[in-house]
Amino acid sequence: MKRLAALSLAFSVATTAIALAATETWSVDPNHSTAQFTARHFGIVPVIGTIPIKSAVVKLPSGSQIPIEVSAELDPSNVDTHNGTRDNDIRSGHYFDVATYPNMTFQSTKITGTDPKHFTIVGNLTMHGQTHPVTLSAGVVGAGKTPRGRSVIAYAATGTIERSQWGMGFGPVIVGNSIDISLNVEADSP
Repeated sequence: MKRLAALSLAFSVATTAIALAATETWSVDPNHSTAQFTARHFGIVPVIGTIPIKSAVVKLPSGSQIPIEVSAELDPSNVDTHNGTRDNDIRSGHYFDVATYPNMTFQSTKITGTDPKHFTIVGNLTMHGQTHPVTLSAGVVGAGKTPRGRSVIAYAATGTIERSQWGMGFGPVIVGNSIDISLNVEADSP
């Protein structure tokens, strides 16, 4: 019985080691990736802004394009809506309060689906000093090699959050509460 338990433990350790070895960590290229949001001005006109991606990684099981983990750090201090006055207001204590909360992060907690074109990423979004779950609909939009021989995968993901959930309730008549999120990222092979 002890021998069987020891063999079972050894098999479990070996299987875990193989699984870990078969995971690849791909780096997101911030220069070819965007994190956008859309808010409605007076509940009518969509205003689109971008938040630069500082760094992000996508962990893939060998041979699959569907991630097993995604994490990212964004820079809300460089938010850009193509209007300096509005950008400064978004950076202020009315919204992101970047002086107090200079970073925004996302960490996946669960990824489901078997179709690379349609899978779901659930994770924790931390901004404005609070962390709440977010669900993103995601998919692979392309994969291949660059002219220099690098392997790349492009992903798109969308979701909607309620900004008030993160304590950003200022100006409810001016800015709608529902904010659409759109991500387009290029991940490069290790």
